Amino acid sequence: MSDKLQKYLAAGTADTKPEQIEVDLDGEKWSVRRLTTMDLRRAYEAAYNDDGTPKGNFNDIDAMIVKATEHDFDWKNVKLLKAYNCVTKNELPPRMLNNPDHYAKLSKAVRNFKETKEELLREAKNSSGETGTQAG
Repeated sequence: MSDKLQKYLAAGTADTKPEQIEVDLDGEKWSVRRLTTMDLRRAYEAAYNDDGTPKGNFNDIDAMIVKATEHDFDWKNVKLLKAYNCVTKNELPPRMLNNPDHYAKLSKAVRNFKETKEELLREAKNSSGETGTQAG
């Protein structure tokens, strides 16, 4: 059996946990998991009909945000849906995250997971690596 086949057989049967990062939004930590190709496909299918027209009052990015954070946030909470007058959980992100900067930050983390992770690591290194002299 080829090495390539072995690699994918092992990956398909392995119990792996998706990679996650934490994004700070207005003083709160949002845990974002890395989406798989199938997650991205499902988000697109949730947002659009076969002819490309929108299915509802949300887009694929909204569905991706829900998918990437639903392990840490209860998007299906009935009280939350009613509070924001939503029919589906995918309508919530742009309504809840009504500050465009917060929506953009979470959207970027979902769409560009690796880039965002590298930025967060750089920020952490810079903030912990710089030690200024203290005035006495």
